[in-house]
Amino acid sequence: MKKSHSGHYSIGMIAAVLIGLSAVCPFASIHAAPSVAQSNNLNSVSLYNESSWVPPLNSTSPVTPSPGDVSASFPTEEQGVPADVKQAANNTVQSLSSQPPFASWKDAELSYHPLGPGTHSWLVQVNRAGEYIGYLIIGSDSNGIYQLNEYGNGPGGPYSMDVLRQSLVSLTDTDLSSIDKLQITPMYEEPLLAYWLVRSSTGSRICIDAVTGDPLPVEVADGSWKHKLQDNAFSSSVPFLKTQAQAVTVSSAPFDPYDDLGWLQPKQKLSVRNTGQFMDTLSISPRIIFSATGINFAFGGPLSISGYQSWISPDHPSQSNLYALTYHHGLSRFVPLKKLLSAGEFYRLDS
Repeated sequence: MKKSHSGHYSIGMIAAVLIGLSAVCPFASIHAAPSVAQSNNLNSVSLYNESSWVPPLNSTSPVTPSPGDVSASFPTEEQGVPADVKQAANNTVQSLSSQPPFASWKDAELSYHPLGPGTHSWLVQVNRAGEYIGYLIIGSDSNGIYQLNEYGNGPGGPYSMDVLRQSLVSLTDTDLSSIDKLQITPMYEEPLLAYWLVRSSTGSRICIDAVTGDPLPVEVADGSWKHKLQDNAFSSSVPFLKTQAQAVTVSSAPFDPYDDLGWLQPKQKLSVRNTGQFMDTLSISPRIIFSATGINFAFGGPLSISGYQSWISPDHPSQSNLYALTYHHGLSRFVPLKKLLSAGEFYRLDS
């Protein structure tokens, strides 16, 4: 595989090398790492370089690998990780592991990965014996204090290299030419938008949802969607770092909002404007759906909600931070309720 003078590689080459990456290790190729060259002399891939954003692929063979041709050990990013991020991650994991659904997180290994330039967000992967078991996304608020943006338990977390591979392969047949040379950067933006920013040498910019692998609207690339958000949507009165995880409340089994579209009827709309109304609603209607018309992509929505987890501060026991529980292909995903309340609507799905 040859590299151009600019240091970029074609989408076809990127997709070919990605095919050999293990799906078990979602960020196996994002930081420095470490693969062992196989008989075809293909080395590991690195799709994100903090200083240049250029995907520095290295290979001495043009052979297209088949699955399993490239092995990748799980990377650990230690240098450059802010101490506050590590403290927030360790405290969060320790608190969560005291609750039964997260018992396997106790003494788990953590790996850190920055998400995009200037976003001040970090993906923290939770691993046990080399197996991916969950994730945290930690970001700084307007005061520079690190908060827990979201977290998940189980397989299928964001930024899976396998999902990216599949998406890139499909894009070569539609939006991107096989001769395009790309820059690929993992990004995270408020409120809950996890995506890959793909920039081609011809000037085009495509954004790929880091959970589903679906192409995102063009307004994500230019940021024009942000004017649709309310400025006060993300305010919080209780510092997250002083809170402790409580038991998970599950109101129903996982469900897909697309399996039954009856919730779209006007009569199914709910009045949920605060934490108390949210908890009361779930006790009566165990399956509800959050939808933010026009910007659902910014939440990974519409979201099927079937429970929540509270985080309570000893200093403010009457106040709590609630994280709504939603599911995605076996992944239990917890997202801050405060980011949903003023940004969209809730709907009842009859049992």
